[in-house]
Amino acid sequence: MRPGTLLRWYALQYILKDEIKDDGIILDIGSYDGEISYRLKKISPNLNITVLDVDQSGLEIANKKGLNTLCCSALKIPIENEQVDIIICLDVIEHIVEDHILVKEISRVLKTNGKVILTTPMKNGVNLPFVNKQKVLNINKKWGHVRLGYSIEDLENLFQKNNLSIVKKTKYFNFFSRFFYYLSFCSNIPLKGKKFLYEIVIKLEPFLKLKSQEHIIIAQKMKS
Repeated sequence: MRPGTLLRWYALQYILKDEIKDDGIILDIGSYDGEISYRLKKISPNLNITVLDVDQSGLEIANKKGLNTLCCSALKIPIENEQVDIIICLDVIEHIVEDHILVKEISRVLKTNGKVILTTPMKNGVNLPFVNKQKVLNINKKWGHVRLGYSIEDLENLFQKNNLSIVKKTKYFNFFSRFFYYLSFCSNIPLKGKKFLYEIVIKLEPFLKLKSQEHIIIAQKMKS
């Protein structure tokens, strides 16, 4: 599993299990190979999950995992209004120039009282410990971010304009996870077992929030 996906799984697994009912209709936006949805479906086999992405190669992997797939832009989702119980949108919105259209589409396809579970960096983006600002900016660019991140106020404004209300918020990607992410995958420092250490540290994500720099947002679609 890709290191960022593994991090998100450990940070979100309890939230996802709590929010998603076993017979729910789930749309997983921009998750490439659908690994997190695949893990959810192993826990709750009756979930109806569709992975949406523009990358056909990732969707082929998701399809082999038994997931439904949809190759299209999240800015124009070919699903009728109010069909989806839960939308998962993890570290996607900061990659989208027209973020307001993404949120509008999320709201459109959600059922009334349906929820979106969204993650994204905080306002100033993700900083890696002991790494200078320019290098961090270069890493963010390499990740394909069109903006560094969002404040809670930014997200509230985006959601409120589209009949969505934030009902829960927390955070992830704490100081230690960021340090070992950099050590393991972005640096040339020779250290045996770097990946193993990273995997141990990120298991603490649900419990340790020290200097976390990513939002976890749950927003609900309100009655019109």
